[in-house]
Amino acid sequence: MVFNSVYRLINDKAQSEDILQEVFVKAFTEIKSLKKAESFGGWIKRIAINQSLSCLRKNKIHFADVDEIQIADNEEKDMEEQQNMDFRVEELQKAVAELPATLRTIVNLFLFENMPQQDIAQILEIPHATVRSYYHRAKKKIFDQLKQKENERSA
Repeated sequence: MVFNSVYRLINDKAQSEDILQEVFVKAFTEIKSLKKAESFGGWIKRIAINQSLSCLRKNKIHFADVDEIQIADNEEKDMEEQQNMDFRVEELQKAVAELPATLRTIVNLFLFENMPQQDIAQILEIPHATVRSYYHRAKKKIFDQLKQKENERSA
């Protein structure tokens, strides 16, 4: 579970394994800060996410403030039509993995880690509107990519 969280953010198996090792070392050294044993899973997952984000920052992946006005209203209608398409899970996972690191990070934290967008904004130290904008862009890219693959299959 922890490895999957790291791998979804980092998108590199060897680097994810290194981070996983760092996560467990950190968890072992800071175990006394854990207040309730029942929350161990969430606690270690949070350490893993923070370590992964630190790694992304070290690799010069920066999250910039984006003006939310850039998103056109008519894109919402296109998005609804695209969401109605039935795509395979494997294609969706591949599409997410192919996103730029900034978009992939936000999608993974929001969808797979069930982290609220406000929390993502705080962790990444960017405005909430930027998280929403990045998430919207990521969805559009994913749906465009999946639609293109669907068209290629039917051609």
